[in-house]
Amino acid sequence: MSVIKLQILPILLILLLTACTPALTALPVSSTAPLTEISAPPTDEIIAAIVDSPRLTQFYFVDENNGWGFTETQVLRTNDGGVTWYDVSPQVDVSFGYSSYLLPDALSAWFIVPSNDYTSGTIYQTYDGGITWNSIAVPFAGASMQMLDAENGFALTTLGAGAGSQAVALFKTTDAGHTWTRVFTNQPQTDGYNNSLPLGGQKSGFTFLDESRGWVGGSIPMDNYIYLYKTIDGGVTWSEVNLALPAGYESAQTGNAGPQFFSASEGVLAVNLNLPVDPGTSMVVYRTTDGGVTWMPGQVIARGRPSDFRAFSEGVAWAGNPFQVTHDAGQSWSAIQPDVDFSASLVAFQFVSAQIGFVLMDPSGSDQTLYKTTDGGLTWIQIAP
Repeated sequence: MSVIKLQILPILLILLLTACTPALTALPVSSTAPLTEISAPPTDEIIAAIVDSPRLTQFYFVDENNGWGFTETQVLRTNDGGVTWYDVSPQVDVSFGYSSYLLPDALSAWFIVPSNDYTSGTIYQTYDGGITWNSIAVPFAGASMQMLDAENGFALTTLGAGAGSQAVALFKTTDAGHTWTRVFTNQPQTDGYNNSLPLGGQKSGFTFLDESRGWVGGSIPMDNYIYLYKTIDGGVTWSEVNLALPAGYESAQTGNAGPQFFSASEGVLAVNLNLPVDPGTSMVVYRTTDGGVTWMPGQVIARGRPSDFRAFSEGVAWAGNPFQVTHDAGQSWSAIQPDVDFSASLVAFQFVSAQIGFVLMDPSGSDQTLYKTTDGGLTWIQIAP
């Protein structure tokens, strides 16, 4: 199951040639503070404090009823499909912002609060739905995160961007986030660091299939080029993945946030296609059945983006106002016309099953509404506020 943002959210919706240098030696970096437990407010069912009409910046439903939501200052939970939201925030200062990572269950969530100089941060973890929180000091500020299992995971953090370039660092944990090892630093080569993942381009997202194989996706202002790099040594070195654009779209500039895998062999890669002429922005999904060794493009969706895949074959994309649905990993798509016009105000959407989905819309910029469908996107009912 995935989440989508139009930007994403983390859920709801997602735009140089390499130079060879000596391999970077992994540098161990440990958290400097002991594990600390921080209690959330008293609970009644989920939590006592109900938040009326929260302005969500992200949301993620684990199933039809249970989900997480984030505002600029709060971590929220729902157990009735978004009708009621409860404040499960730890009592911490988030005035410098934060980034979140949602684990695929109803009780677990992490988020990272940066230090005031953005050189480090603190991860807050809950495994009981926000009743209690653990805090861990980490050697990075905001980051995209992925956990492969309960103990092993990665964090990709930016070191600064400008003039079409972005430096990043990749960290790895093998103890559920308590300590981190830096495995890659992307700086100008004069700094002596590995530049196999080039400084050029904006890095939009990453995915690891296992502890060795991973991908970083992004964008660069270049026609007929898909920005995608792969590692087979846990992120220490990277190589370019060469993908051809669909016929007729060779003049497009592209963007992607890396692939999404559903097994050791099956995955999809959603790529935005930006043309200077009508239809403007389109989308195509590449699919792999051999663990990312080869990728095959499917049918292009005119004006389509973003997409939400809950299984390898099953996905939904947004294309103006109709939703597009695939049952063959993006090889073909069919239109679903909703009975509500979301075209001017859709903020984010997510489908948790073939029939159940959610849409967050904000027609005025200050008046959010959450809708739900139970028939695959044909009809929608307002559930909040």
